[in-house]
Amino acid sequence: MKKLLWILLLVSLVVTACSAGTQQSTPTPLPEEVDWPTAVNLLKTGEVDQIFQLHNLTVTLYFKDGQQVKTIEPTIDAIFTEVQNCGAPCSNIILATE
Repeated sequence: MKKLLWILLLVSLVVTACSAGTQQSTPTPLPEEVDWPTAVNLLKTGEVDQIFQLHNLTVTLYFKDGQQVKTIEPTIDAIFTEVQNCGAPCSNIILATE
């Protein structure tokens, strides 16, 4: 059930990101923390603006709509590998580390 909710959340985020038009819409609220696979899926939506990594493996994704989500990466710099693998949707992300 929990996985289904995450999938619905991701689909909703992608649909919102892909919808055209000039209508203003309220962003789908994201949870404050997500697991690593969910964070990687959110990264691939193209809606992430900035990423900040701490040495304790905490990674914060900052979205274009002002929301932010935290996760724990499995190893240091794993987020940078995911950004590189993401390609075009992640090409303009600002990356920072402490």
